[in-house]
Parts: sequence; structure tokens; C-alpha cells
Amino acid sequence: MVRNLLRVVMCALFCSLPAGVAWADGAVYAMTNALGNNQVLVFHRGADGNLTSTPVQTIATGGGGSGLQLAGVDAMGSAGSIQLDPGHHLLFVVNTESAAENDGSGAYNTDCRQGTITSFLVGSDGTLTFADRVFSRGLFPNSLTVTSAKRDDDGHGDRDDHAGRGDLLYVLNAGGPEAPAICNNQPASANTPNITGFRVDRFGRMKPVVGSTQPIDPGPAMGSGENCPPTGFPFETRCGLNPPSFPRSPAQVRFDPDADKLVVTVKGTNSIYVFRVDDDGRAVDPEITQATPPAVPSFFGFTFDRHENLLVTELFGSGTTIPTGGAGALSSFRISHDGDLTAISSHVNDGGTAACWIALEPITGRFAYVANNLSASISSYSVSNAGTVTLLNGTAGSPAAPNDLAVATEGGSSFLYAVDAASGTVDAFRISLTDGSLTALTGGMGLPANRSAQGLAAY
Repeated sequence: MVRNLLRVVMCALFCSLPAGVAWADGAVYAMTNALGNNQVLVFHRGADGNLTSTPVQTIATGGGGSGLQLAGVDAMGSAGSIQLDPGHHLLFVVNTESAAENDGSGAYNTDCRQGTITSFLVGSDGTLTFADRVFSRGLFPNSLTVTSAKRDDDGHGDRDDHAGRGDLLYVLNAGGPEAPAICNNQPASANTPNITGFRVDRFGRMKPVVGSTQPIDPGPAMGSGENCPPTGFPFETRCGLNPPSFPRSPAQVRFDPDADKLVVTVKGTNSIYVFRVDDDGRAVDPEITQATPPAVPSFFGFTFDRHENLLVTELFGSGTTIPTGGAGALSSFRISHDGDLTAISSHVNDGGTAACWIALEPITGRFAYVANNLSASISSYSVSNAGTVTLLNGTAGSPAAPNDLAVATEGGSSFLYAVDAASGTVDAFRISLTDGSLTALTGGMGLPANRSAQGLAAY
């Protein structure tokens, strides 16, 4: 009798829980980046890597995205616009807060609205609850990075967590710098491309780190020569405006694996910034490495291998004009303690066009994947222990217009996910840990097709 009663109680308890609470696998998050009404779509990830075909949740960020101001299949010109904290407890997204789309008349929107950042609490089933939304301290935020509070051997917090400081979040604001003549109601630092830091508590509340804002030089607004030539590429001559030029704006910010440096890629000057992060969470003392002309690699997305070497995608590889078809490439660098870069592999071509986003297979770290936005391909590379990269397959996958990439693991398996901005889907693949090949899995649907979708995170 008691046993039967216990069964009834347990069944009632289990059945009363939301369906998602029973999930023990993971989730994939994709952002619509829709003008005026940005949203995040949540897909359940099964243990086999397959996604629910439709979102299990659609939740508003409370802010607006960029819409089609830059391009339909690369609407933000960046990597890392949506980020999970390392513990999968918080999710962060950018809202560019752009005022209006380019209407095709040649007029260009130089709006003055500061961007915002939205944080969400991640539930045990992967679903989201709105936590906070704050100004990004700049124009057109397009990339984020977050590191969890570190712990000393005695279990007490160190640099990132003493006195309850919480996690550290940085945003890359890509808009400006021509806006000051127009946006005279903004703080001067908010009118210039910059990175700015925020402390985040366990409830997802964000507070700016005093003195953390550092300027980023995007190159001349109406230049000539290598940095910003008017070559006829869409929006090419608008380098430095708000919204920023698609092929020339700052592209990504990310912490290094030790979380004591911040790396920023800048397409407009073909530069890589490496900032030291001090004990108070402030980015200071940047070392800047610029690609040597006449090559215009336009450094874009990046990640780190298992040995902390930097792997950086190049829109146009060793091409000397923008755009250059079939010149997408990947380079790797060693970063010194002082932030200096030493080349390991340079301009390893993948045969694609507009190599922008990159993800590293997380279990072995032996394979890297690059999304070629304008040639409908995902390329695979091998990564040696020394950081040398070698092309394996120029077309390991073929989404119609891939942009952001994300990876996840389950047991002994690794999975790769890609936003297909043309079809409005999230493509899913199983990664072979033997040879790096990709096998298609069930993906998700529901993003706006040929509109604005960009941003992806997974666990």
C-alpha cells in the first residue's frame, strides 16, 4: 500500500513539472536580430545532437536588432553577439537599437541611440527568464564575451570574485566615430567604437566597470588605399559610421583562456588588439598587430586552440582587393605574455568567400570549422599541438548562407551548429572525432529567412 502510494505521489510530482524540466541534454540559442523587436529562439538539444525542429521557447530581449541595415545574410558583421557564461547559468545578447533600415535610396541611417545588452537566467531545462537590460555604453554593440569568477585553491574567490564582484562581461561597440558631430547628447566615449566591461551578479544584473572603456580605431570614414577604399563593395565607403560598414567594422571581442587578456579584431584596419585585464577587471595597455599591405585579410572571427594559440579567420585571405572571391583563409598566432603576436600559420586558404566565423571541436581540440558566408560552405581544418592549421575539406558542410557557429558535447560526442541566415534555420552536424568530417543532423526552424538572423550559442 505504502509502495503504491509512493508511486502515485512520484508520478503526480513528475507529471506536474513542466515538460522541459525532464530534459537532461542541452539547448541551442539563436537570435532573430529583428529591427525593433529582437528575440531569442530556444531549441532543445537531444543527447544525439538533434534539435527540436521548432523552438521550445521564443522570448523577447526588450530591445531592437539591426534588421537589414548591413546585409541580409550577415546582419551584424560580427561574431559572438550572443553568449553563454561558462557555467550555462546566464545568457547575454546584444541589441543594436538601430532606428531604421536603409531604404535603398542611398540615404544612410546615422542614428544616435546607444545599444543595449540583455541578460537572461538559464533554467534547468534550458529555457530563459529575463534578468536585466542595460546600455552598452556605445553605438551598435555587436559582440560579447564573458568569464566566470575564478576560485583560488582554498575555494575563495580571487581577482574576478573577491568582495562578491561576480562574473566579468565585455561588449564591443562597433558604431562611430563620425557620430559625435550628430550625437552631441551622448558621452564622448559612447560615440567612438570601444570595448566596455560590466560586472554581473548571479541574478544576471549588470553594472559597468569604472574606467573599463577603451577606444577601438575602425579606420578612416571616407578613406582610400588599404584601410577603407571605395571599391564598390556595399557600404564600403561608410567605414566608421553608425551603423558601421559591413566589411570594415570591429568584428569580435573575446577573453583568452586565462581571462587575463581581451582580444579584438578590427576589419577596417586589418588589426588585432590584445588588451591586458587588470585586477579590477579593466582592459588596459593594448598591443596592436596590423596585417602587412598589400594583403587585406580583414581579420574577423577567432577562437583559441587547446594550447591557447589564436586561430583567426580572414574574410579575403591574401587577396589585395575587397571583395576577393575564393580567398577565405585561416591564420594562427602565438600570443606572448605582453600581448605580442607571432605567426604560426598564415593565410591558409579554404577556397571559400568571406571566411568569417570559427569554432573548435571541444573534446579533442584537433579540428576547427570556418563558415564562408558568401560561398555557402563550412570548411574544416586540422589543428596541431603547435597551433599549425591545415585545410582538411573546403566544403565539409553546405548551408546556404552560414554565419555564426557554436559547438556542444554530450558524453563522447561533439556537435556543430550553424545559423543559415538565408533559410532561417539552425543547421546541426555530428563531428567525427577521427577525421573531423561532418554528418548532418536534425536542425531547427523559425528564424526570419533572408532577413536579419545572427547570433548562436549552445551547450
